[in-house]
Amino acid sequence: MKLVPLVLIGSLAVNAAFVTLYFVHPPSGPSAATAAASATIKTAAKSATPPSQDITEAQTAALTQVWTQLQTGDLTTLVARLRAAGFSAAMIRSIVAAQVNEQFSARRKELFAEQGDRPFWKSQPNPFGDPKIQAGMRAIGKEQGELLKSLLGADYMQGSEEGRVFQRRQYGNLPTEKFAQLQSINSDYNELNQEIYAKTNGVMLAEDREKIAFLEKEKLADIAKTLTPQEFEEFQFRTSPTANQLRNKLANFDVTETEFRSIYKLQAAFDAQYSSRDGQLSPEVMLARGAADKQLQAAIIASLPPERVADYKLTTDPQYQQVNRLVARLELPPATTQQILSVQQDIQARAHTLNSDRTLTPDARNAQLITLQQEATTKLTTALTPRGLEAYKQNGGYWLQGLQPRSAPAKPAAGTVQPGMSLRPGG
Repeated sequence: MKLVPLVLIGSLAVNAAFVTLYFVHPPSGPSAATAAASATIKTAAKSATPPSQDITEAQTAALTQVWTQLQTGDLTTLVARLRAAGFSAAMIRSIVAAQVNEQFSARRKELFAEQGDRPFWKSQPNPFGDPKIQAGMRAIGKEQGELLKSLLGADYMQGSEEGRVFQRRQYGNLPTEKFAQLQSINSDYNELNQEIYAKTNGVMLAEDREKIAFLEKEKLADIAKTLTPQEFEEFQFRTSPTANQLRNKLANFDVTETEFRSIYKLQAAFDAQYSSRDGQLSPEVMLARGAADKQLQAAIIASLPPERVADYKLTTDPQYQQVNRLVARLELPPATTQQILSVQQDIQARAHTLNSDRTLTPDARNAQLITLQQEATTKLTTALTPRGLEAYKQNGGYWLQGLQPRSAPAKPAAGTVQPGMSLRPGG
């Protein structure tokens, strides 16, 4: 079959029009599809054409003819025609995936139909919390995936360039067939995990956590068998829970790749021994964990260049992170975070000196605390604005409460019995 010259459908906008047709106008017959194609393609083509060049009726008719020639009730034939027409693998996948999705829509509707239409004043159960619906959706999703694989072959895993970038970030620079194997492993274990969560009804028991932990270990073992030792190590650097938590912890540190890999190895060894993901740790293990954590932090600091240590300590401090989030939320300059912490350190140090000075009378101490409180409020308001200060009091500024003047101990009323006072006559 000879198609209309492809130069007429060269723009992404026109290609997108075909995808829209499959989502919005699934083919129900040549005349309906042709009419829909004519309107949709003309709109898309106009948006992709310079204002000085109008889309002619002849061009629109030619594009509509291309669609008429490509559409077919058989998906295998459709894939062949799209490839012959020069469509990209990603575009073909989008068109075919939409058509496959439409084929399974009736089964999805049937699954949810059993939920019924409940009155608005009665509790509406979450359909996705129903084990039967979850199992049905997983089965449909699996069938759709298998059908797409059979239709697209190797192109099934190609996806978009954005998808490939995400895959490389998550797994490293692996061959396409290994990406497919990893995706299959993840899919299988996700299904098993979903079955466990579906039975918990929001209440996680010890045996549920044990099952989930077991599945995680089995999944890692299967992944390790799929990858070479070097590939598996790279996978762990990128995707493990330790790596994810470490990225969050070091988000403000501007860590280098070399530093991250070095810190990861130290953190991973710690997590392997003291991870609490399998359940709560015993008091004895918690005590040992605290001591081991101090050793871990010392080892991390020792692994860093001396000029990086101060920045690491500051940016990984939980209080710094909390204030930094507030500063970002208020859209203030990043330097504001250090300003706030400097004010806090200065005021708290001076307050500690006041509270430790036994030569001061309660009234004298309270007067100086009030002065410190006013100074802190003025400096923080200047840095954060009045609105920001109120937010800070609820997000890291709890230390300001320690500047409240202390009430003097009340004198006992006459005749009040004090602790240790004897009630015996002459006692």
